[in-house]
Amino acid sequence: MAELVMAPNPAVWQVVPGLSDAAAWYERQIAAAPEAAREAVAGASALALRARLDTELSQVLLLCDPPAELYAMLGIAALDGVPAPETAAGAVGVAESLVASPWPAEALPFDLDGVRGWRVTILDEQDAGGDDQVALPQTVSSVYVMSVDGRCVVATLSSLPPLAAAVVQVLAEQVIATFGVEEDAR
Repeated sequence: MAELVMAPNPAVWQVVPGLSDAAAWYERQIAAAPEAAREAVAGASALALRARLDTELSQVLLLCDPPAELYAMLGIAALDGVPAPETAAGAVGVAESLVASPWPAEALPFDLDGVRGWRVTILDEQDAGGDDQVALPQTVSSVYVMSVDGRCVVATLSSLPPLAAAVVQVLAEQVIATFGVEEDAR
């Protein structure tokens, strides 16, 4: 069986552990956080743990930067026996099945050190105070749909305000560039 491998920068991303290490990891997160940020760190860590333990995700990474008040999660699913979409429309279909939005998604192709696919950007709208002619993006979701050594991989960033999303997309793409598949030696 092939396993998805990656090398996230530990100064940026934390690998969220499985059940056996979850409680200790969570306690370390809170203990290491500045006093003023403990509640935010606890919330972000709890959400990341829930995603790791309650879903079929292959891996969950947490970005936790209290001084910048920046918290994000990258959920990664490696799918067996499913071909990666070869078109933007196919990638948009995958992304829209994961993230609902009243606006159409936009897909851009990428090639990050041989990892090829689509970054699909989805905007969430905010009501403009009764003016039905104006809608403002409140958050941005980014879904990466790609082929990694012939295996379909989907990585989803948590929804973020537009400026934060632009910063975190770059950090997520640095991790995605390290994706590979390793054969299990069992």
